[in-house]
Amino acid sequence: MKISSLYLVRKDDFVSLCFGCGIFFAYIGSLNPWFLWPLGALYIVPAAFFVLLAMLVSHSMRHPIFTRTDYLLPVSVYVLVAFYMSFVNNGNINAFIGNFFHIILFLSLFMVEKSMLFKLSTWLSKAMACLLVVSVPFYLLHLAGFPLPSVDAQYGDGLYTYTNYFFFLRDDRSLFIFPRFHSVFLEPGHLGTATVLLLFSQSGHWRRWYNIVLWVVTFMTFSLAAYVLSVIIVFLNLWMHRKHIFKKVCVVLCIVGGIITGAFFYNNGENLLHDLILIRLEMDEEGLSGDNRVAGWFESEYESYLQSSDIIFGRDYDYSISGNSGYRLFIYENGLVGLILVTVFYLTFMLKTQDRRIFLSVALISVLCFWVRGYPLWYSVFIPLYVLSCRTMLQDIEQEEVLKC
Repeated sequence: MKISSLYLVRKDDFVSLCFGCGIFFAYIGSLNPWFLWPLGALYIVPAAFFVLLAMLVSHSMRHPIFTRTDYLLPVSVYVLVAFYMSFVNNGNINAFIGNFFHIILFLSLFMVEKSMLFKLSTWLSKAMACLLVVSVPFYLLHLAGFPLPSVDAQYGDGLYTYTNYFFFLRDDRSLFIFPRFHSVFLEPGHLGTATVLLLFSQSGHWRRWYNIVLWVVTFMTFSLAAYVLSVIIVFLNLWMHRKHIFKKVCVVLCIVGGIITGAFFYNNGENLLHDLILIRLEMDEEGLSGDNRVAGWFESEYESYLQSSDIIFGRDYDYSISGNSGYRLFIYENGLVGLILVTVFYLTFMLKTQDRRIFLSVALISVLCFWVRGYPLWYSVFIPLYVLSCRTMLQDIEQEEVLKC
């Protein structure tokens, strides 16, 4: 045996590791964990470095993994979307340079073999679960009154202020005594949506330990959007797998109805589920009380915007002002042209979905995520939806068992 064989790493393992690390770095970077705040938008640079290294080494392999030839159209449309958004949002030179690093990430995702995408979904789910399974115990110790070291932290020039317990953040702006869990990330809603979408891409494998962790964390975020998405993906999962769902729908509705009824009566309605979720589902004169994605002043601004010529290319938005998100903010910033370009981008890969039920499911969840969050190009949103769109549900379940990692 040659001495060199003792320390050399197999190329395919090295490529898989670099690709997985780069994508995971981009994935969590889009969720703004506190330890990446100093990098800001530059988190994409190390992520792109790992991915580019994987692509270069893969090219020298006997069986490279970046071999797909249908990448040109989606990547071209993404380039158009990225530079258009930088231009209309008055991005500086750093924004335009950053686009090249994002292009490397999207290029790799559209060139990598589909079998690798299934592994990537599992890799992301496991990595997130490992991070969260460490964060949750410290959060529970904090709730139990155990003293933990902490420092004050802020994000976005004071837009967000936290007490940073290093393994998790506590939002100082919370209106409730009980802090919602969002681990090391910026908002509980962002984390809840991310875990739900990972679970969506893991359809058919929810009994595995890492997906159970994601389910538990989804509940702990007390995010209305995450809860609604969770219920929807449960039924979509059954529908995609051709299961008979009528009885299951009745069972789930009875369980949900029992929980809701209990929440209204338990402790005279003074409980977390009632205060954080159910009260937001009540209707008032202005509509659904939980529809707080935009502030009142922005609603008036948005209505006047729709009547102006700015609706074509969008209008500048001051991000030092808080309280606004969702589809209205995206359209306000990027106009109808931006909306059309993003829609075309999603269609470039979704229309290739071989299973009609998967296509309709991904389309529905994509629209709902855009409606609530308005960040269709975040890696935490795009990657799970893209991975699921590449699956052929009836065949891939058996294939994924072989591809377990």
